[in-house]
Parts: sequence; structure tokens; C-alpha cells
Amino acid sequence: MKVFFLHRCFRLLFCRYPLVAVPLFIFLLLLSSPAWAAKVLIVGDIQYALVADVAAEIQSAVRAQVREYATSEVKGRLGAVVERENAQVVVALGMDALGEALRLPPSISVVYGLVIVPPRSGRPNVTGVYMSPPVSEYVSTIRRYLPGITRLTVLGSQDMIRSLFAGDSALVATYHVSNSSELVNAVSRITDSRAFLLLPDANLLTAQVMSSVYLHSFRKNIPVLGISEANVKQGSLFAFVFEPKAVSRQIGEKVQTILNGMEAGEISASPPRKYNLFINGNTARKMGINLPDEMLKKAKKVY
Repeated sequence: MKVFFLHRCFRLLFCRYPLVAVPLFIFLLLLSSPAWAAKVLIVGDIQYALVADVAAEIQSAVRAQVREYATSEVKGRLGAVVERENAQVVVALGMDALGEALRLPPSISVVYGLVIVPPRSGRPNVTGVYMSPPVSEYVSTIRRYLPGITRLTVLGSQDMIRSLFAGDSALVATYHVSNSSELVNAVSRITDSRAFLLLPDANLLTAQVMSSVYLHSFRKNIPVLGISEANVKQGSLFAFVFEPKAVSRQIGEKVQTILNGMEAGEISASPPRKYNLFINGNTARKMGINLPDEMLKKAKKVY
């Protein structure tokens, strides 16, 4: 039907405007071709520089037509947009975008990024890269550079601990907490820890909670290990922070693997392959912690 319509248009145009008819007909054919459809849609709050940069890096890593949409632009109608574009893969950057993507039919592959931990969802055909380093990253660093820390206490919600801790280290003790009060009480009661790691949960780590934890940390000479550069500025001994370009490339690799024929559900979700290390030298000095030169050289920044 589409071909018949274009053929009629061409005949009419050719009779009246022969010099215009041929290039216009070619343009219409290209416009109606499936090659113009986007195989990959990137959805996220692209008005923010970080999200826009990650989206741009993903596009450069994918060998297919890609289109970007703001989360607000497709809210409640992402399925219709996917159908219109005839897309195969949706890349969801951030929790809002992921929430929309998880409502898509299972036939559409979803790859997430810029989320803290892997989402708990029963939907198949999902994979992605989450931002938080697993507890094992902290354990390996402590064992290599800070052998004086003989006990690391990890505090967080049950879901966070399940997502980020494999449970295979004698160095680690875990405490499940469900609210801010429980977290603060647990920190104040623990007496055998040599360092605290608070897992990234915005519902637990309020400004007031962090203030209480840092106060206890400096009173008892027990360092807190951070989850962001901001934590290190506030007083955490060190923190691992994901590298956006590396994460973008990982997401792009997963998308390309899916386009090459693999199901998203067959590709394991993964943490970043590369982190930036931030260190607070002042905290180390106040607590009498010796930071080896090798560790300091690895840091992106020492405060």
C-alpha cells in the first residue's frame, strides 16, 4: 500500500515537475525505510551534563541508529514510542527512566545505567551496569594497603547487603538496618570494628545520620569508608567512585552484544570496571593511619 501510494505521487510529480520528482521520490523512500528507525533508545534526564555525557559515550560505542529521549518526554508512553521507532533495546539511565522501561513488554531488551544497585525486578530480558562498588573492592584495598584494619563492619539494608556483598570474607561483619535510628544505634554499639562502611541508601544516610557517624568515628578513632567524593571531603578515609566514561563503554558493549543476537537476560549485570579513588589525608593523620605511597599515587585526589 505504501509503495502504491509513493508510485502514484511520483507519477503526478513527474508529469508536472520532472526535475523535482526524482530527488523527492528518493527522499520519501528513505524516510519510509526501516533503516531510519532507531534500534536503540536512550531514556534519561539528559538535561543534566552527566547523563548527557554518558548517553553520548553510549552512542559512540553502538553500531546502530540511536535516539535519545528525556524521561519526562516519554513518561507513561514509552511503549508507544518503542513501537513507533521499532526499537529493540532501551537504555534506561537513572531510576525514573528504569521505572518506565521495566513496564515494557519482555520482548524489548532493557539495559540500565546510573542506578546505585541492581534493581529487584521479576521482569526478564534486563541487564545493566550499576554504580556502587561491591564490598570486595574495599576488602581487597584494605588487605593490600591497610592491614591494620582487621575488621570491617558493613551496615545497610538487607537488599543493599545482598546486592553488594558476596559474603565470602572473614574480614567483614554485616549489620542489617532498616532505618536511620537503627543505623546510628548500631554504629554506637559496635566495639570490635576497625572501620565502618555504610552502603549507599538515601533513605538511611541523611545529613543528620552522617554527622552522628562521623562524630562517633573521630571520637573512637574508627575510620568511615565513603561511597562518594563528597563523603571523603566530609571526613571518610577513602572512597571509590565510578568512572562515567568506563561505565558508558560497558553499557555500550552490553547493548552491542544484544544487537548481535544475545538476550539481555543472558548478560550478567555488573559493577563498573574502573573506579576513581579519593582519599582524605587529614583523616588518616588524625587517626594515626599510615597510607602507603603506592595507595596515595593511585588516588585521583587526596584531600
